[in-house]
Amino acid sequence: MARHTAPGRSALAGALSWRLHRIAIAAAAAMLITAGLALTAIISPATSSGSGACPANRGGCAGLAAEVVPRQPRVAVYSGAAYQFRGPSALAIGNSRVFVSNVLGNSVTELRIRTGKSAGTLTAGSHEFAGPNALALGGGHLWVVNVSANSISELNATTGRLVRSLSGSGYGFDDPYALALAGRHLWVTNALADSVTEINTATGGLVRTLSGPQYAFNDPYAIATSGGQLWVASAGSRSVTELTAATGQLIRVISGRRYGFHDPTALAADGTHVFVANQTGDSITEIDARTGAWIRTLSGPGTGFARPSALLATPGQLWVASALSDSVTEIATATGAARTFSGSRYDFSRPSALAASAAGVWIANLGSDSVTELVPG
Repeated sequence: MARHTAPGRSALAGALSWRLHRIAIAAAAAMLITAGLALTAIISPATSSGSGACPANRGGCAGLAAEVVPRQPRVAVYSGAAYQFRGPSALAIGNSRVFVSNVLGNSVTELRIRTGKSAGTLTAGSHEFAGPNALALGGGHLWVVNVSANSISELNATTGRLVRSLSGSGYGFDDPYALALAGRHLWVTNALADSVTEINTATGGLVRTLSGPQYAFNDPYAIATSGGQLWVASAGSRSVTELTAATGQLIRVISGRRYGFHDPTALAADGTHVFVANQTGDSITEIDARTGAWIRTLSGPGTGFARPSALLATPGQLWVASALSDSVTEIATATGAARTFSGSRYDFSRPSALAASAAGVWIANLGSDSVTELVPG
């Protein structure tokens, strides 16, 4: 696959990231659909659910059957001047708060989980934000990737104060696009440099930069960690690279026709399985986290997938945000049964990120400058 061209920073006021560029393309198609073009029917959670056509027997999936869903979820939508959302693109949950990065507003908004009320907005001036597009939270600290500045802002998650700014050629940041936290290791993908940078979270110092043909990094676009393992999805090479999260040791490169990788741009891991979103394939590939073996590929109209843009794995469920259809799909990982949430009550518009709290799932809506809280019924 040819490398994706990064949009010019001057043309986009230095704030748009590749993620926003990809979703903007999907939005153009969505406008055509709104204007009257047909789209494969999406299952309404109020009336039906996918079930049974994607069994756990390692087969492919195409078109899930429907059955009645007894209860609707509880939904809350947060938007308006109090939240100062502007291009919400990433979420992180902890310290009884939801942190939302605003890639177009050069800011991070805090919400109180229990009430959904705004807890304030952290602005660019005192935090050195520039196109903040990914977040990681742990150990009382919040790390914010600044795509436009090739830097990372490290904050105190309780006070919001800037701890340090990580930048400079030594880190090898070049369109740092995604990050994952594994203990005292912060891993950052560099989309233009075809590399992954490891940072010591205690000191902010560089540990190592991984690059070279053995890793198959080519437009590394997404990263996830679970159970001591680290996975990196490369859109350009249609592959997933598995590493040891503590040392960066290469375990394997996963690729090939059977996996069905098509522009893999999102990852989720639950310790047992790894899920890969294929944005141009409108599908999700499930991989055995222990062996790297293909388990199944979820696809078809019953899934509701239309340019899947974000994934979230919770106990027993996989959540998929679809940018083109303005929807979120919940999948039972044991059976593959699916139900898709869409419609005005959810306010989904180019959903770009997912995160879980104890009660439910939070969704950032890039297109409507809002955040939706979904508590399944």
